[in-house]
Amino acid sequence: MRIKLLFPRWKFSYNLGDTVMLSCLFKAIKEFYRPDYFEVIGDNTMVELFANDPYVDHFRAGSLLEKKTLKFYGDRSQNKNPVFLVLPEWNRAVFKYLAIADNLQKMIDHPRQNILSLVYAQQINPELFTFDDLRPRIHLTPEEITEADKQIGDNSIAIHVADIRGRQKRDDGEKLRYSFAGWQRLIKELKKADPTLKIYEVGSFKFHGLGDVHIPHGSIRKLAAQLNAMKLVILSDGGVHNLCNAIDKKVVLFQGYEWNPPDMFKMGNGLFNEAIHLECRKKCHIFSDILRIEQASKSCKKECYDLDPVLLAKECNDYLLSLK
Repeated sequence: MRIKLLFPRWKFSYNLGDTVMLSCLFKAIKEFYRPDYFEVIGDNTMVELFANDPYVDHFRAGSLLEKKTLKFYGDRSQNKNPVFLVLPEWNRAVFKYLAIADNLQKMIDHPRQNILSLVYAQQINPELFTFDDLRPRIHLTPEEITEADKQIGDNSIAIHVADIRGRQKRDDGEKLRYSFAGWQRLIKELKKADPTLKIYEVGSFKFHGLGDVHIPHGSIRKLAAQLNAMKLVILSDGGVHNLCNAIDKKVVLFQGYEWNPPDMFKMGNGLFNEAIHLECRKKCHIFSDILRIEQASKSCKKECYDLDPVLLAKECNDYLLSLK
């Protein structure tokens, strides 16, 4: 059997997180189908990012013909040599599955699954819902790890200062997903506990001056290696979080992406203290869609933009202290 996995990243080239999450399928497809040859088709960024993955025989960018004929692409998953088209889109089949019995809580508690990996797995075969390992992976080389370790140093953490989406508006004019004042207090508490701690801002075009150093956009693999050299990454869900999942880097995940509750996106590398978070997140988008309850967005004042920075700092400091 020969299998092709087609991911048309040229249609959403800005989308880092969903691209990284595609790698959750490689091991699953290889072990479930045991193909003689497994090819993944995407774009040049994907070729660079995943080229040394041990579960895939070949990566390549889509041809001009494949890009032009994508809209005519039919379901070829049942062919003798199946071709799977995977897209970063929500589908009701996953929500329906999670609404059954305790499937939702099992997914939340699972160290190597989250809702995005189930969304991708469903497009291959719903039987993969029960595959034990749906964690994304980027296989860094020893050389990449050594180079990043030299650059970053041994007492460093990263923060991702994320902007709100362009279409979102707040009454107070805040432009960040977690308030600037919240970040300031959080970092003050971190530095109070350890003045020698070096804080890198990652994943943003703009240096907000909250950390000590800004790592600008560049190679995704290089950023993954730099994150790997950090003791901890503090962030909300998004592309950088998925990079951390892919290298199994410890994170404090304190928000989802707008209406997305963080519970749904964390994996075993996430420090997630329920006491810090707001109960209303369990009525956010996805929770409300799965459980068929009224969505909190109708009355939401974005209180999660201002989660207690002192409690967040304590969560981070407790973990950093445990490493010493």
